[in-house]
Amino acid sequence: MLLSFRVANHRSLREEQQLLLVPADREDAQETDAPEALPVAGLFGPNASGKSNVLGALGFMRRLVRFSMEMGEPESGIERDPFALSPQSQEEPSHFAVDLLLARTRYTYGFTIDDTRVVEEWLYRYSDGGDPTILFERDEDGFSFDPSLPDSVRQVQEITDVNTLFLTVAARARLKVFRPVYNWFMRCRHWRGRRDRVLDRDRRLLMRRIAEPGVLSRLQELIRAADTGIESVELEYEQLSLDMDVSRKDPWDSDVPDPRASAGRARRRPRQAAEDEATLLFHHRTGEEGSQPLTVDQQSDGTWVLLSLGVEVLDAFRHGSLLVVDELDSHLHPHLSAKLIELFKDPDVNRRGAQLVFSSHDTALLGWIRGGEVLERDEVWFVEKDKEGATQLYSLSDFGDEGENPALAYLTGRYGAVPEVTEGPVAAPLHPPEEKDGPSKDGRE
Repeated sequence: MLLSFRVANHRSLREEQQLLLVPADREDAQETDAPEALPVAGLFGPNASGKSNVLGALGFMRRLVRFSMEMGEPESGIERDPFALSPQSQEEPSHFAVDLLLARTRYTYGFTIDDTRVVEEWLYRYSDGGDPTILFERDEDGFSFDPSLPDSVRQVQEITDVNTLFLTVAARARLKVFRPVYNWFMRCRHWRGRRDRVLDRDRRLLMRRIAEPGVLSRLQELIRAADTGIESVELEYEQLSLDMDVSRKDPWDSDVPDPRASAGRARRRPRQAAEDEATLLFHHRTGEEGSQPLTVDQQSDGTWVLLSLGVEVLDAFRHGSLLVVDELDSHLHPHLSAKLIELFKDPDVNRRGAQLVFSSHDTALLGWIRGGEVLERDEVWFVEKDKEGATQLYSLSDFGDEGENPALAYLTGRYGAVPEVTEGPVAAPLHPPEEKDGPSKDGRE
């Protein structure tokens, strides 16, 4: 589970910002040596404040951990995106770090990079609340390893290029001590609902995931709970030909180069195979105590979002992984968004410690919905930009709890992170001066 994420000098994040997923002075918090991780964190703030950049920074870290061998050709440097509004930041390195709790063992992993190389990299392991074990450290002077590690770590060191992460190479070399941290990054998922951008290939992959045992029945429960008018969902199969090279793609991995896409291979025709392909039929209630089957193309955007996001939620619960959702409120009613958050916070449903980190503009999630508080104060984070255009990240728990309604207090500007909309520039196009101050065209004042 993710305990914290720190990032500096990435896109609009200039100075180091930290997202914490640990309780902040809760009365019901348990006093134990092992840290406790929160299941949910929500980011709120105006447009262009940097919410997506915070989530994207975590995605960039994940991408580099998984694919630094493919992304970093020899002597090609590292593609990064430092803070663009300061020439000094363009020359300074970027910094990424996570604190994780995996199988009751805490790890701290991070790296610092510039345009040419990995400047620093480290992995610490904490056992039984004692001092950390430095599994490895890397800096300008070279590597240092824990003496208990096998000699093969030095062989991995020899084949780790200056623009490649050691963790990536070590995990690919099947060094078991590094696999828990690497596997956590591998299982992280990102979702952003864009029905109009879904490709046929992506749709086929979604159908395949829904066809996995147990997935459809649980999706039906979610769709019924949303009161969409859908009584049941069934899978139908048809035989068609498809590309054998179709693979599951995460939005966070969209800019990762495919090492198989060489010029020679790109000219080849894709291999085809006949296969039973799944499609969905949605049985909608009718006024005559019956139901009418409709295809997925005949569903609303909201139903499509439920379908696509629901699969990711079930996948997170199954693996106990992190699910990142940009714009959770997109096409979802606040009650349904609150229900998804509730599922992650319910230990009877979320048995393996899955986590949800999301961004939203829906202030209803800051208050009470259907008689219950949706988010605790330490689960709410605000994002805003300072006068220099740099993103600042801070928690609602930084403010004293004076018994106010957080949703109303946020809208009135008590916590900041709200857009400053002036009337003049917005109203001018709607009320030109010659019409605003003079009589109307039909003579009425």
